[in-house]
Amino acid sequence: MEQRPKIRVCIVDDDEDYFVITKDLLSESDSFSFVTSWIPTFEQALDEIRSVEYDVFLFDYRLGKDNGLDLLKEVIAKGIRTPVIMLTGQGDKDIDFEAMRRGAADYLVKGKIDGAVLERSIRYAIEHNKTLGQLRASRDSLYTTTQQLEKALTSINEELETAQRVQKSLLPQNLAAVGGVDVAVSYMPTSIIGGDMYDIVEIDDDRIAFLILDVCGHGVPAALIAAMSKVSFTRTILKYDSPRYIFTQVNGELCRFMPDGRYVTGFLGILDKAKKTFTYSRAGHPPVALVRPGSDAVSYLKIPAPLIGIFYDSKFEEASIDVSSGDVLVFYTDGLVECVDADGKHFNMQEFENAVLANKSDTAAAILDSISLSLNSFRSGAPQADDITTLVVKIQ
Repeated sequence: MEQRPKIRVCIVDDDEDYFVITKDLLSESDSFSFVTSWIPTFEQALDEIRSVEYDVFLFDYRLGKDNGLDLLKEVIAKGIRTPVIMLTGQGDKDIDFEAMRRGAADYLVKGKIDGAVLERSIRYAIEHNKTLGQLRASRDSLYTTTQQLEKALTSINEELETAQRVQKSLLPQNLAAVGGVDVAVSYMPTSIIGGDMYDIVEIDDDRIAFLILDVCGHGVPAALIAAMSKVSFTRTILKYDSPRYIFTQVNGELCRFMPDGRYVTGFLGILDKAKKTFTYSRAGHPPVALVRPGSDAVSYLKIPAPLIGIFYDSKFEEASIDVSSGDVLVFYTDGLVECVDADGKHFNMQEFENAVLANKSDTAAAILDSISLSLNSFRSGAPQADDITTLVVKIQ
């Protein structure tokens, strides 16, 4: 004969006759073997229900001067998870609602139940309690996971903030100290750190190198490559005076470390204040915009431009122009060119040119402000999709 599952039932009722009746009703079950215990008083129940493990409690509503609702409250307060079924001699809708509100699994009226109804109520109470237990376990697990994620996120944010400080430390700190030129820069990464980078290197009393870089991609990987590229460029700029040769040397160095699918674009120009020349080379980067004081047009310093970090044998070219006081050079990354509004429309470069031309006689900062105002007006709150760096250089 197959052994029936055992269910341990604790009945708290001050009427022993009803305990016997309930025990007899449960003995009729063909599906379960009910093991019943009887506790006659409220006080005894408080002492004993924690000492023995039960599968379900049956609490009579009337327990002398106390009642089953108060006992239910005490059980829950003590952290006991065993399901409770409330019993009463007469049906009372208010007690029914209050019992369910306080956490009872069911509410039954004595005299109106038979063995099948009582068995079903007990079975449902136990199954419902198991479900609640699983939900509590899932909730606790979710809470623990959330706490772990929050802790990890805090650690990540702290590390990103450290990376941000390191990245900012690699950027020129005092633009006012650049002699002989008026410089203004706007650096807007899409996140805490970005893949854009720029540098201004005073090679000697007469020559100043202006560099702008953009790494393919965003976030931490791009920022690491940008930092590595900037350090490589700065070191090489101080050794050689040819932008073309500097690109060649840096490209060879970065090709050894560049991950697949990554590359760097850049524009490097060296201003010779004594000779009044600007010698430049370009690597897959948007051309620098040039505005002359006596001109109402923007020209672009275009030159063949292979990418950095793809092929060891890439050939870079170099060109030179004469410059004079009042000339304006605007370096920018493709985040400006490819900026889109909420409708997906790209920024019109004519607006960029108008912003530069309208303020060409003003300071570098004023020109930069005009460009930023035009760009922000175009975006109208649309999210920034790429890092945007703009460097304005005005010859004195």
